[in-house]
Amino acid sequence: MNKANLYEQANGVQRRDAMEILKEYAPLLGCRRVGDDIALLDIGCGSGDVLVDYILPMLGRGTVPAARVLGTDISEQMVRYARESYRHLKTVEFDTLDIGSKLDAVNLTRWGQFSHVTSFYCLHWVQNQHTAFSNIYQLLKVGGDCLLVFLANNPIFDIYNQLSRSPKWSKYMYDVEKYISPYQYCENPASEIEDLLCTVGFQHYQIQVRDKLYIYEGLENLKRAVMAVNPFSERMPSELQDKFLHDYVAVVREMYLAKSASEENDANLHFISPYKLVIVYAKK
Repeated sequence: MNKANLYEQANGVQRRDAMEILKEYAPLLGCRRVGDDIALLDIGCGSGDVLVDYILPMLGRGTVPAARVLGTDISEQMVRYARESYRHLKTVEFDTLDIGSKLDAVNLTRWGQFSHVTSFYCLHWVQNQHTAFSNIYQLLKVGGDCLLVFLANNPIFDIYNQLSRSPKWSKYMYDVEKYISPYQYCENPASEIEDLLCTVGFQHYQIQVRDKLYIYEGLENLKRAVMAVNPFSERMPSELQDKFLHDYVAVVREMYLAKSASEENDANLHFISPYKLVIVYAKK
């Protein structure tokens, strides 16, 4: 998940869902002042493209020159890439943040609080959900709001689980549970998330869990998407990474997630990814 350039080229599902959901929630999130300025924090900004391409236009930045925007990610490599890519945007900053670790007073003082917090395709990587939601609550101004979009479940996590049991890959995937959504095997994720929101202090919120589908057209597109977010590849010797992808695709086929009119032609393969997406809108 540190391959920023590859991630930016292969994050089609993340961009599609972010664009659709931001259009839907723009009237709520909107360009609204809380206190003296409009300040937005994006958690898990990755390469920065969703923040710049979709979130900033939603804020109507052309009419709000004083807006302060901070994109954050746990990956230093992602942050460096975003800083370099968008250094021409003078009011947009990028910094490292582990939203799953309790924020200390230094960070809270340095960043202050925000009118808006957004997060797309990040929070399912965080095992300590209570700390993450508590941090988000602390980072919001009174009257501020957040839009959080993350996976409840996805076939990729089942594939990780299956591969981690193979003697060939187990030594590289020894901590696989850290990279599986906390809600992957949860029967009612909305109820668990509602309990979290209430526990950390939110009183006004909406929670949706939607069934979604994304189709990767062609084997190479699937491979790029897998490598862009695969947390285990950096532990493997380079000569094993293609073998890992081969085994990954084999599991995909076993799970009946690959469809094609001509099984002999990988370019004609369609890899189907059904998943459940959580959308949380909450106001402090």
